Amino acid sequence: METQVRAILQERSGLGEAVQGIGIHESLWLLGMTSLASVEVMLALEAAFGFEFPESRLRHATFATIFNIMRCIRELTESSVR
Repeated sequence: METQVRAILQERSGLGEAVQGIGIHESLWLLGMTSLASVEVMLALEAAFGFEFPESRLRHATFATIFNIMRCIRELTESSVR
């Protein structure tokens, strides 16, 4: 999952290849990701993982770090399997 998330971030976040070298807890916002780019990331994640982010997850914190993104994907995809 992390490889897929990083690939999407590299393509859609505006951070480019720098995404490959950052820690999973580093702030994507502080590195320069914009709100517009986060929408692009969200749409790409939804397409790649086959789910939609509910409105309750459309928060600054959800897209703040790679860790937060992966945690959210796990929670949403696991709950849809149940």
